[in-house]
This record gives sequence, C-alpha cells and structure tokens, in this order.
Amino acid sequence: MPDELSLDDPADLTVDESTGEILDDADDEDIDLAGWVWEAMEPPVRRERLAELRTWVHWLVRTYPWTHAHVTPCWYEHKDVREHLTALFVSWVRTYTPGSKRDTAEVEWIDALYRTMPRLSLQECGPQKHTEQRAREFKDTDRVFEVHSKVSDDMTAAAQHPGLQEMIRQGVEQ
Repeated sequence: MPDELSLDDPADLTVDESTGEILDDADDEDIDLAGWVWEAMEPPVRRERLAELRTWVHWLVRTYPWTHAHVTPCWYEHKDVREHLTALFVSWVRTYTPGSKRDTAEVEWIDALYRTMPRLSLQECGPQKHTEQRAREFKDTDRVFEVHSKVSDDMTAAAQHPGLQEMIRQGVEQ
C-alpha cells in the first residue's frame, strides 16, 4: 500500500519525544497528491485502492452487522457510495493510527459511521440486483454564473463576520 507508514524497521522512524507521535520523514517529492481522490488516481492505482477499500468494507460489514442493511453488494459501482465509504475508511485509518491527538477520536468515528450509513442505502439495488444510477444533466452557463457573481446580493454585500461581536467580547484578533 503506497501511503502506509512502514514499521519494518523501527529505527527508521522519527518519534516526537513530547507527544509520542510518529513523524513522517518523507520528502515532499514522495507525497502522493492524488491521495484517495478517485479521479486523480491513475487506473492501476485506482484498481489497487479499490481492492484495498473492498477489504475494509468487508471488515466493516462483519464488524458492524447492521451496516449490511445499508451497504449493497454493488457499492463500488456507485460513485457517491464509494466516496462516502472512502471518507469513512480514510477517517478510520487516521483515527486508529498511533499518535491520534483527540481523546474522543474513536467515538467520533463511530458517530460518523452512524450518521453516514443512511446515505448509502440504495432502494433500487439489492443482494442480487444492481440498477445503474444516472446523473441528471447539470446546466451551468458561464453567462448566468458571471451575472450572478457580479450583481447578486450574496456576492456584493459588504463583508461582515456573523460572530464578530462575540469575537470582540472574547478579545479575538481579526
């Protein structure tokens, strides 16, 4: 897995003495800018990552049996569902990677799982059935956009922070 931290030789790791956090010593040249952005991945990487995500999705439905009602067997054929599961996966990895700084990270992840699952339910698909979802045509004309950005109230109103008065009371600098 390309983005994994190798723990083969602990001597190669740099650890922050004060926090115990494992620091990433990778050169900037080694950073994978595509990350988990599906369309930014080259096809071979995309296939590899999908297999990795599939392994995790199988773990998810075994570990949390109630999720089986929301995750259909054709989940990977639906871009929106794949994006939601990717977000849950990446968040899960970050949560359970050593060095997490939030005391409630695991509880927050489980809460996110419960909030996300209903969005994955596909009425038209089932255990033995897949229905292709078609995106509606998206019409965004340059002319309408330009007019909106120059004359609409929400684009031309003076800047005003909605919490400015509270920030002033708390002495927060702007």
